[in-house]
Amino acid sequence: MGGVQFSTLYLLQQLNADVWDTLVVCPETGDLSEACRKSGIAVHILNLPRIRSTSLQVGRNGARVPNLFAWIWNLLAMLVAAKRLTSFLAKRKPDLVVTKGLFPHFYGGVAARQLGIPCIWHVQDFISERFGKIYQRLFGQVARWLPARIIVDGSAIGRQLPRSVTERVTVIHNGVNTRLFSPGINGHSIRREFGIPAEALVIGHVGRMTPWKGQHHLLDAFALIAEAVSNVYLLLVGAPVFGGDVYQRYLKSTTEKTGLSGLVKFAGYRHDIPQLLAAMDVFAFTSLEKDTSPLALLSAMSSGLPIVAFDIEGVRELMKAEEQFLAVPVARPDALADAITRLLRDEKLRLRLASAARQLAETEYSLNRHVSRMEEVLCLQRQITMQEVEFSASAVRQKLNIRV
Repeated sequence: MGGVQFSTLYLLQQLNADVWDTLVVCPETGDLSEACRKSGIAVHILNLPRIRSTSLQVGRNGARVPNLFAWIWNLLAMLVAAKRLTSFLAKRKPDLVVTKGLFPHFYGGVAARQLGIPCIWHVQDFISERFGKIYQRLFGQVARWLPARIIVDGSAIGRQLPRSVTERVTVIHNGVNTRLFSPGINGHSIRREFGIPAEALVIGHVGRMTPWKGQHHLLDAFALIAEAVSNVYLLLVGAPVFGGDVYQRYLKSTTEKTGLSGLVKFAGYRHDIPQLLAAMDVFAFTSLEKDTSPLALLSAMSSGLPIVAFDIEGVRELMKAEEQFLAVPVARPDALADAITRLLRDEKLRLRLASAARQLAETEYSLNRHVSRMEEVLCLQRQITMQEVEFSASAVRQKLNIRV
C-alpha cells in the first residue's frame, strides 16, 4: 500500500456509515482489500486486465523512455476493464462512483458515464510531464468529458488541468489520525530491533524506494553527517513497487561501498509506521518533485518530529519554512547535510519545529477535517446537505447514549 491506498482506507474508516454505504472495487486481492475487510468495509474483487508501465526505466538514476507496446496493451486493457466494470455497476446501481488512480479514472469514468452515474475523480498523483506533456494533455482532454467533479490533493495537480474544468475542481489535502500518529508513542522497541542505541540520534525517512523520492541524496548527505556527528543513524522505511528493485539495490550497494552499513538501517515495507516515526529524532523529506500532501510528511508532522525537506511546492503548500520546517534546495546533499546537522546539534530548535509541526497537523491536517471536506463534495454531488450528515451522526450519538 502506498499513500493513495492508505488515504482511501482512512477515508472509508471515518465516513458516516448511516449516510454512506460504501463498496471498494479492486482488480485483485491485496493489502488494501484485506485492510478494508478487517475494518468491516465491503470489498468486491473484479478481475481486470493488468496495466503495464507506459515507460521503461534506464539506469540507476531512473531515466525513462516510452514503452510503445504498453501503450497499445493499456488501451485494449482499459476497454476491457470499462466493459467489465460497466456490467458490474449496472447490477449494483450505485449513486456515486469515486475513482482513484490514473487508469481507474479512465475506465471507471467511462463505465459511470455509460450508466449515467456521477463520477468523482480523486486525483492524488501528479500527472507526468514527460514526453512533451502527452500524458497531461490526454488527461486534460478526458477530464473535460468524464468526471462530474474532480478532487485534487494539491494545487499543483489542479493547475495541470484545463481551465474549462476549474469550476469542478476542489483542492482537499490529505489528513492523518493525530491520535494514531502522536508524540506520545514509544519507539524503543524499534531501536532494539535494529540495534540502535537508546541514546543515539536517528534521522528517518519513509517512502517508496524510487529515484524521485530522493533517498540517494539522503545517503550522500548522511555520509557527510556521520563525519561531523557521532552516534548517529539513518533509518530508511519503504520498499520498491511494481518490482522496480534496481534503485533499492543501488542504495544498498552504495551504503556498503561508503562503509556505512552499520549506521544505515533498511526497514523495508512496514505496517507499524507510528512506532517507526517514534524511533526517529529528525525526519528528512527528500522528494525531488510532484509530491502533494504526502502522508509520510503529514504523519511525521503529527508525530511531532522536526522536519528537514527539499524545497518543493508540495511541501511549501503545507508548511512555512523556518517556522515549521527547514527548507533545503532540491537535490543538494551538502545543504541537506548542513540543515540536518544543525538540527541534531540544536535541541531547542528541534523542539520548536517539532511543536510547530504537531500543532499544524492538529489544526489543518487531521483526518476528521479531511473527511469532513470530502463529505462536503460528496454531498454536493449526491444533492444532500451536510445538515443531514450531521443529523444522522447526532442520532447515532443519542442511540449510543441511550444504550449506555
